[in-house]
Amino acid sequence: MAWHSVDVKIKNKTWGAMIRSSESVVEFSVSAACKVKAGDAVEFGGETHKVISIEDIAQRGETLVLTCEGKSDDKSKTGGASDSSGGEDL
Repeated sequence: MAWHSVDVKIKNKTWGAMIRSSESVVEFSVSAACKVKAGDAVEFGGETHKVISIEDIAQRGETLVLTCEGKSDDKSKTGGASDSSGGEDL
């Protein structure tokens, strides 16, 4: 997961941020000046992400890493046959 520079909207204000994502979560690195808290929404790319945890990097009150709910598409991530027995009809 690499970080990328983006603009996000938090509490109706646009902030410069860094983003990285996986299948289950999206992380944003933002200025602590945005005063975000768990449960708040982060808007990016036409989607809204709910903040589930916040980490104050280096405990200096400068940069926060927001862990947000990832995108869920309700599609299976695996393929293959629905019958996993491996046998054949006799």
